[in-house]
Amino acid sequence: MEAEIKLALDAASLAQIRKLPVLREHALTEPQEQEHVDRYFDSTGFDLLRHGFALRVRSAGGRHVQTLKGGGSALAGLHQRTELESDVASEEPDLDLFARQLREVLPQLAKEGMPALEPVFVNRSKRSSWMIAPADGVQIECALDIGEIRHGERSVPVRELELEIKQGAPAILYALAQQVHAALPVRLEHVSKAERGYVLAGAVTPRAVKAAAVALKRKASMGEALGTILANCLQQMQANERGVIAGGVESLHQMRVGLRRLRAALAMVRDMVQLPEPVAVDIEWLAGELGDARNWDVFIESVLPELPLPEAYQPGMGRVLVAAREEAERHRNKVKAALNSPRYTALLLALGAWITGEGWKQAGLPSEPLAQPVRKAAPQLVQHAAARVRKRARAYDLQRPECLHKVRIAAKKERYAREFFDTVGHGKRAARRHDLLADMQDELGTINDSTVARELVAQLRERVPQEVALLGFIEGVLAARAEDALPRARKHVKARLRERVSF
Repeated sequence: MEAEIKLALDAASLAQIRKLPVLREHALTEPQEQEHVDRYFDSTGFDLLRHGFALRVRSAGGRHVQTLKGGGSALAGLHQRTELESDVASEEPDLDLFARQLREVLPQLAKEGMPALEPVFVNRSKRSSWMIAPADGVQIECALDIGEIRHGERSVPVRELELEIKQGAPAILYALAQQVHAALPVRLEHVSKAERGYVLAGAVTPRAVKAAAVALKRKASMGEALGTILANCLQQMQANERGVIAGGVESLHQMRVGLRRLRAALAMVRDMVQLPEPVAVDIEWLAGELGDARNWDVFIESVLPELPLPEAYQPGMGRVLVAAREEAERHRNKVKAALNSPRYTALLLALGAWITGEGWKQAGLPSEPLAQPVRKAAPQLVQHAAARVRKRARAYDLQRPECLHKVRIAAKKERYAREFFDTVGHGKRAARRHDLLADMQDELGTINDSTVARELVAQLRERVPQEVALLGFIEGVLAARAEDALPRARKHVKARLRERVSF
């Protein structure tokens, strides 16, 4: 299983990266330079891509190596994948070898019969590679690639440093990547060269990625389950990065959902685990950036189109929409800047290191809660989340929207907790509770959306002061809508309190 972290560089960083002491110290070998040409092959229907694999023939120095790689996972830049490689006679794939490789990693596709292979794209790069030993029993290969990926007339540059573990635990790569980033800001590259080539070929487009089911082993400890849950949330976040940077509204929403799930998971185990304070601060920073942008998207896509607008206000609504879209674009650009910032890279590296290295074991808290079986811990955590919903619903004034919003947040956290432990949960009553929580969240969401929308309307007064009458009308409609929803929301909350809670 290959394990590596890819660090993307800008043009200005290339001259400096080789000089970094952290990459020159403990060197076992001098840098070796070699030009190579990687030719990627697939069927016309991209069957390998659909199964998460890529076939490459690398030609360098008169040698040709055929590699089938894929599967595995990527977490905060750490790629862990299956890799099968063998020497071949030419730059074309050896079909007999490919058939054997396919049977090993994709037996079902091999059984169905793989369609004929065709060239898809080419990566031409100059690689400078050397080995370092930063600690006893640890060896890491550093490989600096400079070149381009080309499909027909289209191309994208390649400027990245790969850190591949050859001996030692994969989590060690994060410590090295953090030292590199501290000396010379870089970006984590979540996308492989193969994926970038497939984008050029038109086989892949950025899309919104929803949360995948959390697959917990029934015999896992709570600590092992926690690592799986947090990794699942972080993977949803990073899977939506490209879509967010491309301007995808739904991608931004799903990235925010991934971050909310991560925060909910950490809140769920706050009595067991302490996240390092600087990481917690950066998580809240990112949540704020994503939340502000998402609020404007909801306002434009959901709130304004549903308003019962009199004919006299139609011309003014056009000006309000222009101003709202400009605000939305400004906040989306802030999110893009955040995702390309050193702070975001540092956050991902810190989270990846903490999750992969099980940093909670060094947090100084008792280890017993995390050592217990997840089957024992999960019901307790879910029941505790349900108790928080009841406590908030009984303690707060349900006449006030801000109090109902707090109940909604607690209900959302209980729903996420149930989803995290779905594979070790059971019972129709538990499933019914999940559905009821989702319904309650929707009911309370109407009130929250109206409250947030009125705050945005207030901001628009400075942008379109000539539409003060229209903005006042919008505020009035939103206030009436929230007031009308309050009795139903309170009734919904009280009905949920009477439900028997089970796991």
